[in-house]
Amino acid sequence: MVKVVILAAGVGSRLRPETEDKPKAMIRVGDKPLVQYQVESVLKAGFKEEDIYILGGYKVERIQEHFEGSSVKFIYNPEYDTMNNIYSFLLTKEIGDDILLINSDDFFDDKMISVILEDGNRTSVLVDKQKQVTEESMRVKLTDNRLFEVNKRMGLAEADGEYIGISKLAKEDLAVLYRVSEEMIAAGDTDAWYENVYEACAGDIVIKGTDTKGLPWVEIDDFNDLETARKLAATVLS
Repeated sequence: MVKVVILAAGVGSRLRPETEDKPKAMIRVGDKPLVQYQVESVLKAGFKEEDIYILGGYKVERIQEHFEGSSVKFIYNPEYDTMNNIYSFLLTKEIGDDILLINSDDFFDDKMISVILEDGNRTSVLVDKQKQVTEESMRVKLTDNRLFEVNKRMGLAEADGEYIGISKLAKEDLAVLYRVSEEMIAAGDTDAWYENVYEACAGDIVIKGTDTKGLPWVEIDDFNDLETARKLAATVLS
């Protein structure tokens, strides 16, 4: 049974003062917090509240207050300000199931969830192949639609698209990903992203790239992105 994990441990420092008293996941887009859209997107796709885990760190109590009375579960990352999200990813090991992993700073058309769930692949990542990549993009290199590189180092012209922050990960493949995460952290690579783990394991497990089919999305890093998300909420996603 697939479980949902929303990674929401980060501080969101580029969105201060909005994030002085709350995590980025609780910033309002339209009439509700960002994380509420993500929860609703997976509920629409057939998940139940008890299938959903929010992995929190910075001011997680604000997210817990929002979901009080629901069956949404929480995992706490005490190292949210000392390690990158590789540690948040590793903490999902306690779930012990296939997972649908969602970055909490993603605002996206909820049809994306069905696109990745129904792609026929055991393990896959959503890749926007239409959008022009930039220096900020988490770039992806695919061969026969299989991921071999995902990083922000490759040349813009080399990229086949941008990883948008949504993955479907099979339990068998997660065993490999968790082992490598543990090895990287033990070696002191605590500033790594979980995408670095995907790249490190790409020769050992098959990670497919699933096209977003041009559906709208935005990763919210700064106030320009937040404005884009608010426009999307008011038009395309209304």
